[in-house]
Amino acid sequence: MKFAENSNQAADYLRRAIPLMVKFNIPPNPLNYALWYTYVSERMPELNTVLDKTVTTYGTCPVMVSEQLFREHMIKDELESAKDIQSSLIALMNDLNDHAHETARRTCDYSEVLQDSLSALTGGKNSALPLESIINNLALNTEAISATTRAFQTRIDDAQAEIATLKAELQRTRQDARIDPLTGLFNRRVFDTELQQLISSPDGVKTTIVLLDIDFFKNFNDQYGHLMGDKVLQYVGKLLLENTSEPLLSVRFGGEEFAILLPGDTLDRGIALAENLRDKIQAIRIKLKKSGEAISSITASFGVTQYRAGETAEDFIGRADSALYRAKSQGRNQVQTAQAGTPTV
Repeated sequence: MKFAENSNQAADYLRRAIPLMVKFNIPPNPLNYALWYTYVSERMPELNTVLDKTVTTYGTCPVMVSEQLFREHMIKDELESAKDIQSSLIALMNDLNDHAHETARRTCDYSEVLQDSLSALTGGKNSALPLESIINNLALNTEAISATTRAFQTRIDDAQAEIATLKAELQRTRQDARIDPLTGLFNRRVFDTELQQLISSPDGVKTTIVLLDIDFFKNFNDQYGHLMGDKVLQYVGKLLLENTSEPLLSVRFGGEEFAILLPGDTLDRGIALAENLRDKIQAIRIKLKKSGEAISSITASFGVTQYRAGETAEDFIGRADSALYRAKSQGRNQVQTAQAGTPTV
């Protein structure tokens, strides 16, 4: 997306955007500056509508929502052309290489002209040529090499902008450091960042956490091997991706433990989601490749709790973890809850 404002207008937009970001506890990073700069400029009414609804719902704009809005509204065209990035970069390099070879060839020719002219001027080869002819020949070749050099410099200048754009796009196509490579879910770092922003919201956004842990996973690994264990983790990750859409955030919390963050959602919604996932996980059937034996003992235990205003992220997660521990200790394959006032065990 291109911005065409003059410096005064741009400064005015920035002065108006920053207080809004402070008001809604928006992290001051380049992505958010671009979103809220565009918001106050009112150039994209659909973006303004979505942002207004988001801050009304959550009291802020969660990190994952901000990133999604940036992709959908700010760089949509660039992302749609991402598949051509590699070929574009190769074509650009080939083009520059061709220009470099041509410039080098002309430079070599010019060097020979200089040598011949110097020889003629000092009484060597071609010394019989009139001085005017030597000067004219030098002038013509000097203009030719100058034109070639200018053209190559222009191409380099143009390529710098292209390379910068392609580099940024290529970086986005690489494996995202926030993604767990095995399950395709976001990782714990993303969860912690998102949770901290939500509970730091001025409006004290109500949020629910669901923690789940695959039952007897260590025994499963010991019996069937880590490759089968990885397959189970992948199945569970796939279930979470299919059953949680934005603004819900599913992550691989660590090992065989997963977490789901439900911004602004009630405890009842979290319980219903947990029960739904519990049913689907216990329905997973995996066959051993060698024997054809079906593994039917995959289950998970769940702990669900809702945020209590003023508590820390650690206390919030700790209460969910206590509920999960209770589910484990009372027989597994069940959902347990911790009310807002329940102390951490």
